[in-house]
Amino acid sequence: MDSEAEIKKKVILLGDGAVGKTSLIRRFVVDKFDDKYLVTVGFKITSRNIQITRDANTHYLKLNIWDILGQKGYLELHKSSLPGTSGVLLVVDITRKDTLESLESYWIPNVINIVGQVPFVVLANKWDLKEDAQFGEKELKRFKDKYKAPFFFTSAKSGENVKRGFYAIGKRMIGFRDSVPIKQVKIREVEGEINAFSQLIDRIISDFSKEFGRPDDAMPILRKQFEASGLDLNDPSVDAIIVAIKRLALIEKGFKKREEVEANLNKRLRWIKEMEQAWRKP
Repeated sequence: MDSEAEIKKKVILLGDGAVGKTSLIRRFVVDKFDDKYLVTVGFKITSRNIQITRDANTHYLKLNIWDILGQKGYLELHKSSLPGTSGVLLVVDITRKDTLESLESYWIPNVINIVGQVPFVVLANKWDLKEDAQFGEKELKRFKDKYKAPFFFTSAKSGENVKRGFYAIGKRMIGFRDSVPIKQVKIREVEGEINAFSQLIDRIISDFSKEFGRPDDAMPILRKQFEASGLDLNDPSVDAIIVAIKRLALIEKGFKKREEVEANLNKRLRWIKEMEQAWRKP
């Protein structure tokens, strides 16, 4: 049997918030489960080496697994995270049909518009709650036919099919040649006040990451400062965003000139005023 040198592949888990992306990664990488839901701020990267045999060849893959913020409306963050992706695990919650609908209205268009043709695998998660399922094999077969995306019913809690799902995307990334029609797809807008907050926080995350210069290192800082500010991405408030902005300014004092720090602080505070003024317009 022939062997190949280690190949690095970037795999991204995409899907709405609370579908279990972080729990699936944790189950796959360290074989543990935690039912406490934590919003992923920005993105987190975890790695695991796997070995796959295909066509009588053994392939050694290093999967760099990206866990990305699942709330919609963070377009700049999602756009900046997608380039370089070799494969995508699309995660849905079988007890929430809207998470399946989001794949076509938001997540898949993002991938197609930015990355183009890459292999998909669908993880229909929370199979341990199948008695409460709002969709099943029929709907997922439609996805399989349309996007050439095999699917697995997974449970991060029990571990069922989690390894199979990750190995499936690894196998599909090797010599990927499936033909999927690629065209620019319009992303359905997220409406309302929540989207205004999302766009604002997305702008702050992107701006701080750019100023910091190393997005991978900026994300842990953002997570810590958002947490310390009491900023809940599921239910954000103006007051918490202001506190977060001021805390980020304190961090920037460590690597920016004073006038640059003040300019960034005033710029981000101005974004809040612009958002509030937009709300007041009839």
